[in-house]
Amino acid sequence: MLLLQLFILICLGLICYQDMRYRAVYWICFPFLGILLLLFKQQHTSMYDVLTESVYAFLFIGIQFVLLSLYFSLKNKRFINITHQYLGWGDILFLLAITFYLSPVNYVLFYVGSLIVVLLYTFTQQILLKKVNPQIPLAGLQALLLCFVLVFSLINPSFKLYTDSWIYGI
Repeated sequence: MLLLQLFILICLGLICYQDMRYRAVYWICFPFLGILLLLFKQQHTSMYDVLTESVYAFLFIGIQFVLLSLYFSLKNKRFINITHQYLGWGDILFLLAITFYLSPVNYVLFYVGSLIVVLLYTFTQQILLKKVNPQIPLAGLQALLLCFVLVFSLINPSFKLYTDSWIYGI
């Protein structure tokens, strides 16, 4: 199990490095990450629960993408495909891959929390470094945050992202 966690951390590190350095990630990293996360979570819960919780997260992220596309389409008074200018395929694939690990509540918390951290990082970079780059390495920064969270869960075994028990104090 420790070896599986190490492979997950290496895969997340690779995604972070590629996205930060090249603003692109080899697509194969995302299915590989999804499979590793699925295998890890499946050791702690049934495959039925893993797939059921993944469907909830897929629906959540799907609704987000539809609402974003609708918002930008209404704003620009024409249909906007958010994958052309606003969101990269790597970002989408990363968000889909992590659905196989995070419980639905943890998925929403990680999604919202990581978006806030990425926005703060971007604003800080623009203000302090006077560095304006329209491409934000969203998947890379989220992968880095997930690395930190996974390392924290290794140190603190009661903190498990594949279940909501840490939230409810169970």
